[in-house]
Amino acid sequence: MAFEAYITTELIDWILLKEDLKYLPTEIEVHVAPMIDVLQRVSMQKLERTTNWINKSLIRIEACLDRTWQLLNSGHWKDVPLSYRYSYSFCSLLKVILLEIEHEQNKEKSTDTEIQVLQEIIQQIDKGILLGAPLPNKPPLLTSIASKINNHYTKFVRSLNAKKIEIDYSKVSQLLLPEFLQINRYRIPSMESFYKDIFIPKVPAIITDSMKHWNALHLWQDINYLNKIAGSRTVPIEIGSRYTEEDWSQDLITFSEFLQSHIIKNTPKVGYLAQHQLFDQIPELKNDIVVPDYCSFSDKEDSEVEPPDINAWFGPAGTVSPLHFDIKNNLLCQVFGYKRIFLYDSSDSINLYPYDTKLLYNTAQVDPLKPDYIKWPDFKKAKGFMCYLGPGEMLYIPPNWWHHVTALTPSFSVSFWWT
Repeated sequence: MAFEAYITTELIDWILLKEDLKYLPTEIEVHVAPMIDVLQRVSMQKLERTTNWINKSLIRIEACLDRTWQLLNSGHWKDVPLSYRYSYSFCSLLKVILLEIEHEQNKEKSTDTEIQVLQEIIQQIDKGILLGAPLPNKPPLLTSIASKINNHYTKFVRSLNAKKIEIDYSKVSQLLLPEFLQINRYRIPSMESFYKDIFIPKVPAIITDSMKHWNALHLWQDINYLNKIAGSRTVPIEIGSRYTEEDWSQDLITFSEFLQSHIIKNTPKVGYLAQHQLFDQIPELKNDIVVPDYCSFSDKEDSEVEPPDINAWFGPAGTVSPLHFDIKNNLLCQVFGYKRIFLYDSSDSINLYPYDTKLLYNTAQVDPLKPDYIKWPDFKKAKGFMCYLGPGEMLYIPPNWWHHVTALTPSFSVSFWWT
């Protein structure tokens, strides 16, 4: 049974899309502008294009995507003109529309071809989301299309062999090492208590029993739930136990491949879905979490609190975030699994020997688990704190506090960063 005609174009406002053309580089705009009117008429079933026209248009769009890809990868990501990121999103959208039209006009379509087309469409849309930039006149467009297509695709998703992410909590040691101080724990602190005892003094604290209403606590260990919601989606993963290692790299794979290669099985190379805005990409998963009320406090005077940056951290046992600091308030919320965390006040920065580079300025050269006191003698002066973060617990990490995080088991965490 073929999918409904033109799922993608049902969500497009063609007037706004045409207005977005002005944000594209001229070298791309001249190739894609002539397609817009034709694609609009085809989507409204007022015009049918030949296979030859569709093929030529796909070749042209692929050329535009390749050109944009080269520029996106030719230098530092932040230095790439925003117009080329818009271009990648725009061309991804046009490719998806063409693939949908091509499939709809295919007189020999089957379930297998439908699955193949849906997979290709979802993959391209995700690349547009991950590598491009939200289109100015309708920022959520690509995310909405991906969700609608993925919802249609879920009927084809097969169950994976494993049913649940197995974790043996009895083997998790929570021994406090003698040279470290303990972090204070608070059970459901009131807003007043959080503000007065934690937020204003800027001290780390573990908050318990404040995540009981999260659906994620009982849903996300279900492998097939995650696979159904997100299995077809392309996500960025880190390969290697920590980003300071020489053999560390990044890759784009489907969430299903990540589950099978790095969560269900133990592969030699650790794979980590780290610091990714997964919930902006896949809003269906965001429905399973709740932004903590504690994020409503701000360090800025007389300014409206902006929504926090929400990141996912999902991986097997053994993933490590080296000793580093972030400039924002951070609530690290543990959905399942255990993490061991070492923390140091920003006043100890000089004793932690930060890298003297623009890229790693917020990362320490010292490994608190294996300190080389000959190389880093002043590290002995640093006063460390230590804690274990378990399911349903939050850790407040103040701005500029150094923290080193190790997953002791398969683990899924959600962080909320705000100012």
